[in-house]
Amino acid sequence: MIITLTLNPAIDEMVDVGRLIYGDTNRVLAIRRDIGGKGINVARVLKELGFEPVATGFVAGHLGRMIEDSLQDLGIGTELISFPGETRTNIHIIDRSSHTLTVLATAGPQVPPQAVALLCERLRRRVRAGDWLVLAGSIPPPLDPSLHIELIGAAAAARALTALDADGPVVEAVLRSDARPTLLKLNDHEAGRVLHRPLPGEEDALEAARELHMRGVPNVVITRGAYGAVAVTEAGVFRVLAPPVEVDSSIGAGDGFLAGLLLGLKREGDWRAALTLACAAGSAVCMTPGTALCRAADVAMLRRDVRVEPVLEPTHVW
Repeated sequence: MIITLTLNPAIDEMVDVGRLIYGDTNRVLAIRRDIGGKGINVARVLKELGFEPVATGFVAGHLGRMIEDSLQDLGIGTELISFPGETRTNIHIIDRSSHTLTVLATAGPQVPPQAVALLCERLRRRVRAGDWLVLAGSIPPPLDPSLHIELIGAAAAARALTALDADGPVVEAVLRSDARPTLLKLNDHEAGRVLHRPLPGEEDALEAARELHMRGVPNVVITRGAYGAVAVTEAGVFRVLAPPVEVDSSIGAGDGFLAGLLLGLKREGDWRAALTLACAAGSAVCMTPGTALCRAADVAMLRRDVRVEPVLEPTHVW
C-alpha cells in the first residue's frame, strides 16, 4: 500500500492572463480549479497510473468537503480528518507574455490538537510492514516538523517505508533528529536551501545528494527540472536524463515524479526502472495545462525516451 499524507491541502486556482499588469485591470483568458497539495497530487498520479493509494490528512470547511468528494469521485480511498475552519486556496497567475508564474499562497486553517492526535492514531493503525507512507508538502499552523519526526519513527517501528518531500526547514529539522526517512526527494532549489548553497549543475546536485546520504538518509533523489535528476541510493548512484517535452505548466511535476518513483519501487523493486517511470511521469505533468496532472498515455510514451545511467557501481542492495 502507498499512503499519502497531506497536512495542508488546497484548492489550486489557475488564472491565465496574456500579460500581467500590476496596479491595473487584467483580462483573464482562462480559469481552472483543481484539488491540490503534494500528497493529494501524488495520490492522483498513482491512480492515473493504475495503482490504488490511500489519501490521508486534514481538511476543513466547504472546500475540504470538495477535496474529499473529488478524491472519492476519482476512486481514491480517503481517510481525511475534518475540523472547523476553511481549507486554503492558492491562486496561480500565469503570465503568457513572460512565461512567468506568480503564486498567492495562504497559510491554511489552524489545526486543533485533537485532530493531530486522531491522525496519529489512525496512521499507526493503518501502516503495515512494507507500506510506503508519503510525507509531502507544507505544514499548517500551529504544527511543526516534530509531527514528521514522530510519524517517521512510528512507520519505522512498523517496518514501513517513508518518503519525505518537503522544503528546507522541515528537512533540516528531521535531519537534526534521530528520524530518517527511507527516501528523501527534493528539487535542486529545495536541496540548496537545506545545505545553504546553490546547486547550479549536475555535479553540485550529485555532491548534495551524497552529503544527505552520508547524513543517514538511505536514498536521496534530487530533481533538476528539464535536466532530469540525480539519485544516490543503496542500490547505486544514477543520473536521469529527461526527454524533451513542450512545457505547458510544470506545476505538480515533482509530485508526478515522486508518484512514479514509488510506484516503480513498489511494483518492480528496481531503482533504474523506478527512476525511468518517475521521470516519465514528471515530464508528462509538464505537458498538461495549469494544475492538471499527467495522462497515463503520455507517461507510457515518454518512458521509452528516458535515460537512466549509473554514475557508480552499486555497493549495497536495498
